[in-house]
Amino acid sequence: MFSDDFTMKTFAAMKMKASILFFQSVILVTLAAAFSTTPGAGNGIGIDNVKPRQFIELTRPFDTNQNTITDRLPASFIRTWPTWVLEEDGELVRIPDEETEDGFLTPSSIDELWQPVDLKRPQMKLALGFHVRSGVIRHVMPALDVSFDGSHRNRGMCSVPRAHKWMDFSSMFSDDWERFKMRLSSRKQGEREQWESLSTSKEDSLVKAVERATICLAEAAPVEMGEGSHILHVILKDADSVEAPMSSHDLRVTLIEELDDNDEGNEAGVLQVAVAATMAGSDSQYLPEAYKPLYNDETLRNPRFTEFLERKQAS
Repeated sequence: MFSDDFTMKTFAAMKMKASILFFQSVILVTLAAAFSTTPGAGNGIGIDNVKPRQFIELTRPFDTNQNTITDRLPASFIRTWPTWVLEEDGELVRIPDEETEDGFLTPSSIDELWQPVDLKRPQMKLALGFHVRSGVIRHVMPALDVSFDGSHRNRGMCSVPRAHKWMDFSSMFSDDWERFKMRLSSRKQGEREQWESLSTSKEDSLVKAVERATICLAEAAPVEMGEGSHILHVILKDADSVEAPMSSHDLRVTLIEELDDNDEGNEAGVLQVAVAATMAGSDSQYLPEAYKPLYNDETLRNPRFTEFLERKQAS
């Protein structure tokens, strides 16, 4: 499917870049661990038992066998693709990353959502995600907008969750979207209890999201979105604002195709990440300048972390 876009030369270059970024992240994590004074932070970051996914799974709509994967895309290809957000009021913004401004890290991850212990838990809203290639929608996926009231979407590594199972868009018609819905849920890690539903898409919200994405790309998209691959998150109209779950939970968003003969429906798209507590950024001397407005904002500080610092100073 991507043989015309991704040659062996491109693959080798992207693989080398991914390796460099990985070793850079290891260095940053090691430095943070060495100088962190956060209780219970340990000597690492993230979740030890999370096995990184190697591929993005691509499916087709109206496939009655939800276990059928029609194609796969190496996860390393999509890691640095720019992510754009179409706000509910129609404003289109790009989430800052290492390509846009000095000091920002690439925030996307298909495996984890990191939550620094010194920050409040952010708010989440359901969004419909689109893979846009050369200005044309190629795939669609469930997505989440995770932020503090629309700000600070890039809070560091693994702060923008991305789906690992996408659906082909080319064979879809506008009426087809009436058969789809999205569901946000969570559960405690290591337990096989039923997923707790946190939010569900409203009626016709996916139809409207597709319309908004199409109009945006046709009339308001910047020139740069016409070249290469981009990810577009369209926040659903009237989406519930839900607080992110605590660490040690799994977070899941599904794009569900409702079938006449199956009440559960098929999972045409899946986003599933592990929520992990990570070390405080506010007490790190290695905090990049780009993140200081976030970590210096007292209104976004985790009250429990503030209490810990007060007890530490008093002792």
